[in-house]
Amino acid sequence: MPENMAVFSLAHLPIVKEYAQRMGLVETIDKALPCNMQVSPGQTTLGLVMNVLCGRSPVYRVEEFFRTRDVGLLIGEEISAKMLNDDAIGRVLDRIYEYGTWKIFSDVSLNACKNFMVKCSEIHQDTTSVSVWGEYKEASDESLRIVCGHSKDKRPDLKQFIISMLCVEGNLPFHAEILDGNASDKKINGKVLEELPRIMSRHGVDKLDFIYVADSALATKTNFSLMGDDIRFITRLPENFGICGETISKAIAVGAWQDVGRLSNRKVNGKEVCASYRLREETVNIEGRKYRAVVVHSDAHDRRRQKRIDNAVKKDAKAVQTRIAALSKKEFFCLPDAQKAASELKEGSFHHIACSFESRPVYRRGRLGKEGNRPIQGERYRVLTTVSEAVEAVKKLKEEAGCFVLVTNVPIEEKTALEILKTYKEQDGIERNFGFLKDPLIANDIFLKKPHRIEAMGLIFILALLLWRLMERSMREKVKKEKIVLQGWNNLRTTKPTAFMMVSKFSPVFVGVKDNLRVLFTPLDKFQLEYLDALDVSPSVFSKTNTMAGGARRAGYH
Repeated sequence: MPENMAVFSLAHLPIVKEYAQRMGLVETIDKALPCNMQVSPGQTTLGLVMNVLCGRSPVYRVEEFFRTRDVGLLIGEEISAKMLNDDAIGRVLDRIYEYGTWKIFSDVSLNACKNFMVKCSEIHQDTTSVSVWGEYKEASDESLRIVCGHSKDKRPDLKQFIISMLCVEGNLPFHAEILDGNASDKKINGKVLEELPRIMSRHGVDKLDFIYVADSALATKTNFSLMGDDIRFITRLPENFGICGETISKAIAVGAWQDVGRLSNRKVNGKEVCASYRLREETVNIEGRKYRAVVVHSDAHDRRRQKRIDNAVKKDAKAVQTRIAALSKKEFFCLPDAQKAASELKEGSFHHIACSFESRPVYRRGRLGKEGNRPIQGERYRVLTTVSEAVEAVKKLKEEAGCFVLVTNVPIEEKTALEILKTYKEQDGIERNFGFLKDPLIANDIFLKKPHRIEAMGLIFILALLLWRLMERSMREKVKKEKIVLQGWNNLRTTKPTAFMMVSKFSPVFVGVKDNLRVLFTPLDKFQLEYLDALDVSPSVFSKTNTMAGGARRAGYH
């Protein structure tokens, strides 16, 4: 190693910088938050995004994180790791909140969608809760309230906040907000619906040119009224709507399902793990309006529902046995009375009762007769029962348990029932995003004591998520367009590369720096170059600090 040469780990961070430039990240934030700080708010934000995409150190250790990084290459030649201390970061987070956290994200998202030509025709919405440790006294102003609420983390003992997110193309963050820990999903949807036309108009999309996709929290009378005929939507009808059960029962009774099979061929240990679907379309009337209702049957029944059905059948059998036991102890003086009692015996919801009758003689009291027999005085009758499971009823119930209803106002000419299901199933993209965002240690009371800083830090996470997904999107588009394959896990080739696969390939990249000259310790290998080609990134980003202006670079990208 040459004397006085500094060695830094680069990993995938030069690629992150390149994509941040294409998004116009630094320029957009600096324009919103002009100042004379040594490190601009945009550069600080970029540093925090890099930290998130390289292991997520706590705020107070970001400076330490950059001591082993080539800050000149990644952030700017005039910047040192000491400038990225927790005080400087805290000031930037405060300024972000004062300006408007989600106003900044909206501006960055708008640029990203334009520069990467993202389709905004389908908007997916969902929420999740993020649990935190700490006191977090309730704020007296209008800032974020970190309080207890319905915990999707299954941690009702911890306080939390709620992340509400809109995504396009399945998993690209498009709009986001951090809300109070006890915010209601149904009311969140109502708020989104009120703001959605304004949000979409910024992207040049009219009301009837997009479809709003959300889970069953969207399906309330208030929200149906808010959507009216102006907002097209796809949602899942909740079970507490009486019409949901009626529609499923009708579909099962009529039959004539459309068998569409599996929507994915994913296998685990050689076994199919994806559900096979059947569809039937009906019409439902909600709040005076008619909607399409796509009844979906999945062979991968909900386990909780099946368990609930099994318990219901057992409970029904126990109730039937109790009634039978009481009747079996009775004796009747005549057959008609026994028959009447049998007819009044109530069958179970899932069990049939078959009755038969048994008679026994009643003898007179006294001595035996000459032939050694007592004279018969009369007869008594008992009801004998046989219980059997109502197979068809249980089968129907289990079939209903595998069904759910999608309701929409999108005309059939635009989307078939199968396309409605496929569009709704893309909700799993936003659910995967939540796994990326939920890291309670980052939002620990020890590191971020002020709730409004948690909101601002939430912006950093979601900006990192947007950049992460854009890198993944670019790779997959290139792979699909040029029909190429990349090295995935276990040295196997893949046509569905992920950002995490890419990151793993660049982890051993180190650079030596001396007199502003940079040399990679080992040349980029074949597989790294393939990933760079798929990302449309030049290998020079690992050694040159040449940074075009945001507008010029983005123009070159197109």
